[in-house]
Amino acid sequence: MSEDEATTAEASLRKAVEQLWGDGPGDGSKAAQEAVQALADGSGTAWTPEQETQIRAMVEQIRKLRDLNRPGGGWWRRRREWRARERLVNLMMASGPELLNEAELRHWKSHAMVELMLKFMDTAMKKDDTVETLARIEALNAVTYENYQQAKKELAEEKAAAG
Repeated sequence: MSEDEATTAEASLRKAVEQLWGDGPGDGSKAAQEAVQALADGSGTAWTPEQETQIRAMVEQIRKLRDLNRPGGGWWRRRREWRARERLVNLMMASGPELLNEAELRHWKSHAMVELMLKFMDTAMKKDDTVETLARIEALNAVTYENYQQAKKELAEEKAAAG
């Protein structure tokens, strides 16, 4: 992501938070969608257009697979899940580990951003909420794949120790 794109993404995120905080007639949902898209558009690495397309396809496939992977739904959902899993494996094998890591990180960041924005969709934000949200957005945007993996590993270790 170039410096111009980074400032555009940051401006989009700030706009979303300000619209969620404000009392005006503006709808924060559109700004929140733009913020999520800006966050999902890169991690600082310059990818070729082909790699970017592969990453986005993997992110979408991960999202579909996680959506289908829930209890119930019968044989039809299991069949769709199996097909989605096959497509994801094929994408992973074709693109390599670096692009897969980027896709997993983008999926996680997008999900975390949506959760953060949903927290304030029902009520108006206070000034303290705005400061906290902007700090969390900046921290979220700074996360690298290595940070993400380390946090996952620590969480799994804590869970194993507690259980």
